[in-house]
Amino acid sequence: MKDSYRNWIGRLAAVTFAVSLISALFMTGTLAKYFVKASGYDTANIAKWGVEIDTSTLHDLFHTEYATDDHTYAGVMSVISHNGDKVAAPGTRGHITDFSITGTPAVPVRVAIMVDRSQSALEGWVDGGGASYEPILWTLTDGAGSAIVAGGTFDQLLDALDAIHVDLPANTDLSQSGVALDGYTISWEWPFYVSAANDVRDTFLGKKLPAPTATLVFDIVVAQID
Repeated sequence: MKDSYRNWIGRLAAVTFAVSLISALFMTGTLAKYFVKASGYDTANIAKWGVEIDTSTLHDLFHTEYATDDHTYAGVMSVISHNGDKVAAPGTRGHITDFSITGTPAVPVRVAIMVDRSQSALEGWVDGGGASYEPILWTLTDGAGSAIVAGGTFDQLLDALDAIHVDLPANTDLSQSGVALDGYTISWEWPFYVSAANDVRDTFLGKKLPAPTATLVFDIVVAQID
């Protein structure tokens, strides 16, 4: 009887352990959750700009003195400013052409000339009768030497400058010849003699106070294209 009781107790303990193990397994499966993981990483540097413009020579359109065109007096200055101001007079001329742009921006850019219309003007250029008189002839040529404006008016020069622009793709070396507006030339000339009537008008301008002025202000702009 005692042996049968021990056998029954042993079987009950084995069954209880088995049931407990199975329950634990079911509980583990029921409480678990689906889980997956993926990681991402990225970093960026600011796109390279590095554009520089050297305009150190763009301030020489007018001068304080001019050499004579008369070969008899070669080397003699025919016009000399009395107070150090830059001047213009019949028989004088000037030009500006040299500027440089360097850099290889990592973005597309537009290189353009923008005229400051608020400052660029001819002031006081009228003859003795009060009529507008503009004896200076303006010329603008491109890098190939083709004339965009040939002996035109000041307003024609300003309009032509404002229309100049070139669009360039990313990673363009702006220092390459012919890429970024290099070679454009602005020039002017005040003819020494046109007619007797013009001589009278020129003389009136030379005596007029305050003296007539010619001012040209513009920017060379390199801007990112959106």
